[in-house]
Amino acid sequence: MKPTADLLFEIGCEEIPAGMLPGAIRELQAILEKYLNAYNLLLDSPIETLGAPRRLVAMCSNIRANQPDEIKEITGPPKSVAYDSAGKPTRAAESFAQKHGLPIAKLSIVTTPKGEYLAAKQVIRGRLAKEILEEILPRVAAEIPWPRTMYWTGAEGLHFIRPIRWVVALLGGRVLQFNLGDAAAGKFSAGHRFLGEPKIPVSGAKDYVQKLRANFVLVRPEERRKKIEAELRRLAAGKGLRIHEDQNLLDLVTYLNEYPSAILGGFEAAYLELPEEILITVMRGHQKYFALERKDGSLAPYFLAVINLDKDRAGLIRAGHERVLRARFADARFFWESDQKCRLADNLPKLSAVTYQTTLGSYGDKVERMRTLARWLAEQWFASGIPQASVAAADRAAELSKCDLVTDMVREFTELQGIVGGLYAKAQGEPEEVAWAVYDQYKPAGLDDPIPRNMTGQALALADKLDSLVGCFAVGLVPSGSSDPFALRRAAMGTVKILVETKLPVSLSLTVARSARTFMNSPQKIA
Repeated sequence: MKPTADLLFEIGCEEIPAGMLPGAIRELQAILEKYLNAYNLLLDSPIETLGAPRRLVAMCSNIRANQPDEIKEITGPPKSVAYDSAGKPTRAAESFAQKHGLPIAKLSIVTTPKGEYLAAKQVIRGRLAKEILEEILPRVAAEIPWPRTMYWTGAEGLHFIRPIRWVVALLGGRVLQFNLGDAAAGKFSAGHRFLGEPKIPVSGAKDYVQKLRANFVLVRPEERRKKIEAELRRLAAGKGLRIHEDQNLLDLVTYLNEYPSAILGGFEAAYLELPEEILITVMRGHQKYFALERKDGSLAPYFLAVINLDKDRAGLIRAGHERVLRARFADARFFWESDQKCRLADNLPKLSAVTYQTTLGSYGDKVERMRTLARWLAEQWFASGIPQASVAAADRAAELSKCDLVTDMVREFTELQGIVGGLYAKAQGEPEEVAWAVYDQYKPAGLDDPIPRNMTGQALALADKLDSLVGCFAVGLVPSGSSDPFALRRAAMGTVKILVETKLPVSLSLTVARSARTFMNSPQKIA
């Protein structure tokens, strides 16, 4: 075997959830790098980790074939104890030499901060990389963190995100001997589930990517992304339209498919009467479709879907997608019309039956606390000489803020909460300032997300976020490294972003104290 060798490691399994793949790819690289460095097997070449729905892959072109020998210096007794006054070895020196299998002549004297000591140098022979990798690769697979894992028959205690069906493990073209569950390592990968061969022999990292591509698997995520982007642009340009930008959706479909292809579909223009936020959410959230826009920014009655096939030869897949989307849009239109039969404010009593948090009460209780805090904030701003601060608008926006939670639309499309409330408020004649405040109440959701567009919305968003922060911390719901069910980190970040960007006169200490008082005055008093 050469001094260095290529390593190829592939874990083949059932489809991994797309949202988990990018993190798993990064973790595989970090864990494997940790072990290779710990055993001094990794040279200058980086580890490349890849992933597709049915596989996680690691490749490295420069692995030591043998672990280098290690010279270890072991200190023994002090020189004054090891040698007598005449310089002859004592029994202590002889015992130390015998213990380490060395003649006394091979021992040396080393100077340490504590003085001179007898020392022995031991050469620890390096092991074969093959032996080490057969031990560590199963550990690498087991250490990949997942939000949840599965256990299946034959796995022999192994937990993984999905059942493992095959393993490729080659060092310098030679198969490494180990098992992951009931799957023995070998040299056979698998192609696309429908388009490729079920068993593909590979000799190592050099031919792996090419052989998978020939079997309709683009194993490099960036290659799949480029193919998707090119086909989406081509189809949109063919209709004189542009794609509604959605980077998160592009990331998702990149990891949903092994051999992605884009197709163009259409829907009845009558559905464009619905608000575009609802149409885009239906297309994106449930169907993973890209919406298309005209040059003026309005939605066009077309969509782009990404399929896990090379093409849609007879148009049957396109027709199926159109049929499904038509049904989804019909549901959305029914919810829109049904929800409008009562005014948004009429839903307020229903919130008393919707639990926010066991100790902190219902959403009805939360709304009352938010109203008090939003009014107080608006009063402070108005008193500070900001005439556009409206106490009445802040109160009304807080009153309506959670009423959409009990609508049919939000029950079906939970990601539209707040947005639906704003749309309904506008459609029912509420002042535009109030409608936009309800619409924007959850902003900002991230550092790149804009803050609410008007002062009423800013008061409402602050009241909502601070109510969550004060209440949850008061009852001990402090976020941890792995758990933040009430999104308190995001609430804190959003609060700071609103205050920094608006430069509104707000004393956080006074506002937190005022929020705490709303809990003391509520039926669910907290200590």
